[in-house]
Amino acid sequence: MKSLFTIRVGVLLAAALFAGCGAAPISIRGKVVDVNGGPIQKAEIATQPETDVVVSNSKGFFVLRQRITELGETEPIKRGRYRVTIRKFGFTELQFDVKVESGKNRIRDLVMRERTPDIMETAPEAGPEKKLQRGEESTPKQGI
Repeated sequence: MKSLFTIRVGVLLAAALFAGCGAAPISIRGKVVDVNGGPIQKAEIATQPETDVVVSNSKGFFVLRQRITELGETEPIKRGRYRVTIRKFGFTELQFDVKVESGKNRIRDLVMRERTPDIMETAPEAGPEKKLQRGEESTPKQGI
């Protein structure tokens, strides 16, 4: 019984030591908003060097915690400088640098400005065009 207690105390002390030394997971967090402070959902957030590409949730929040290696495995993101790019169709792209330290790195509200898309732009969600077969046309036939 006494040795089990000693092991538990040792594990708790080791966890506290690692957390105190910056061994806690690193993350980049933020909130994407419009000029009125309203949340922007489904904005794409990417970084250089690469981390996971994520999208903001319905309240505009996002969290980057990991990256995918060349072997297709995940690993925690590391400290250093990151170039963050935020994109959303109908808004001006944001780019900025952030110095990532240990722990949770919170970025102030990121304000995106609306813009009128260029006539040649397509929304990112647009898929490939489907070739219609005979009889699938949506044009009404005349003379019927």
